[in-house]
Amino acid sequence: MMTIHLNLEQLSELKEVLEDEFSVLITTYLQDAALRQQMITAAINAKDYDAARLAAHSLKGASANLGALMLAEICEHLEHDCRAGRYDNCELYNQQIMEEFIVVTKELTKLS
Repeated sequence: MMTIHLNLEQLSELKEVLEDEFSVLITTYLQDAALRQQMITAAINAKDYDAARLAAHSLKGASANLGALMLAEICEHLEHDCRAGRYDNCELYNQQIMEEFIVVTKELTKLS
């Protein structure tokens, strides 16, 4: 089952495998993701698109692993555009990442 924001089946499998460590995983992810999100914002503000690309890549991978597929997809768009030298949508993607991260945080907090 999926919400629009999370793959609940993927999370359920992780929870089953990790048992008590699941909430540690969620907490660690949320802390790391918040840091990566700040790095993306700072990099875009500094017009350091290589740093934005790297932070988006990290956040994409971590989010995909936890089933936050919409967040991972937005990160992929940002990463792709930065690599391709297309910077017009970076602010928009960053805004979308921030908004989606708020939703993902709320939903993951409920599960842990």
